[in-house]
This record gives sequence, C-alpha cells and structure tokens, in this order.
Amino acid sequence: MFGRKMVPGAFTGWLHCVADALFPARCVDCGRLFHHMAATPGITDAGSAAMDPYFCPGCRGRWTAVASPLCSRCGLVFKGRAGEDHLCGRCLDRPGAFTRARAAGIYDQTLRTAIHALKFKGQVRLAAPLGVLLFDTFRRYWTAGDIDMVAPVPLHRNRFRRRGFNQAYLLVRRWTLPAGTDVVRDLLVRDRATAPQTGLDRRQRRMNIKNAFSVNRPGQSAGKRVLLVDDVLTTGATADACAGVLIQDGARRVDVLTLARALQS
Repeated sequence: MFGRKMVPGAFTGWLHCVADALFPARCVDCGRLFHHMAATPGITDAGSAAMDPYFCPGCRGRWTAVASPLCSRCGLVFKGRAGEDHLCGRCLDRPGAFTRARAAGIYDQTLRTAIHALKFKGQVRLAAPLGVLLFDTFRRYWTAGDIDMVAPVPLHRNRFRRRGFNQAYLLVRRWTLPAGTDVVRDLLVRDRATAPQTGLDRRQRRMNIKNAFSVNRPGQSAGKRVLLVDDVLTTGATADACAGVLIQDGARRVDVLTLARALQS
C-alpha cells in the first residue's frame, strides 16, 4: 500500500479510517463507544452527515423529522398522518405575531438529547453539526431573497453569564447566507429575567414572557423580513413575544426557525 502513490482525498480517507479504528467515538445519547463509518439517512442528508460522528448507528435512527401534514403557520405536526397542511385550531383562534414557524425535527429522543447536551451540559462542539442541520432546514423552507435578517432569540444577561453562550447564536454563527441577508446577533434584548418555561401551560408561558424583550436599536428591523432562530418551539409564546416587538419596530414580516418542535403546544 505505501509503495503506491495515494491521491490526497484517498489518503485523508485512509487516515480517518485509521483514527476511527484507534479512537472510537462515544455516543452523545447512549454513551456507547462506536466506530464512525459512513453517513446514514436522517432528517436531511446534510444534517444527518453532520450529526453522524456524534451518535452511534442505533441512536442515529431515533430522529423524527417534521413532516406534513402540519399547521401551515406554527408548524405543529398533526397526530393524524393523512391530509394536507392546514391551520391548527389554535392558529385559527389566535394567530399571533409571527407569520410562519418551521423546525427540523420533533422534540424527542436523540434530537432532544443533543439540544440538552448543548444547552445544559456545555457541549458546544454540537453547535456546529446542529447548525448544519438547522441551515439545511432553512434552505428547505426559504429561498434566497426571502429573508433580510437572521436573529437569534436572546438570553437575559444573567443566564448568559451562567451558561457562557447563547445556543441560538451558536447555531447560526457559521451560516453562509446569500448576499443581502445578515445574522444580527443583538437585534433583540432580553430585558427581564424570566422563570424557565418548562412545566408552564400556554397562558402561564405568555404571562412569564410578557414585556421581556425589546429592540436593541429602534428602527433597525423596519421594513425587514426577519427570521427568528431558537432551539425549541413549544407553545410559541417566546417566538410571538419577540415577533410582536419586531413588528412594533416596523419589521415587514417575522418567521421562526427552530431545531425542534414540541408535539404538544
């Protein structure tokens, strides 16, 4: 083998195989050691390939993609798997401030584990592959020229100090966007520290997040089409609160993109 001339790509692949044999990875989900071989089909091709080095083959198959039929506004996946996309009852009764929300996968199993590892265990190495998954989802639902600004949902400064990072920003910081579309890290400010939304019902979530956000520089979003980015959408209370502030600032439209969509909202 060493007597033959190896092309750079083949040599790199050979090195990866050797490294994988000598240093197997540990699955983020189940904790087992595994050998990363080839990409497997997942939620999306690019997203699956990006996540493969972090999850064993068994856990890779525990992704649940968001798929139709779903609410054409909030992206809620309907329990019945027949029929076309349409507005859910909640969006018919109370549409809210954002125009459309979409997500890569359902908030369960491996995707939930990956998000928790990033947010609560400080495994920032997952931000890059999860960002690829999110960007692949962005390209699926929005075309070039649809969005002017990409804005991560902000953390309150106290939580940012404790965590050390804003996971929503880490997801988008490496995106290569079309000309005219920018990631604006500080478009919004979280003025008030709020209790965690986990465990609260829809009304409690709305009250908890009420008046928690403001724009950093008034008028910055005027006339712009803004894409809010966060990790999980459950009831949409946080997304609606942010979107409402941006609409008041003059934003032309606000859409929402998250890694995960909770089954119940």
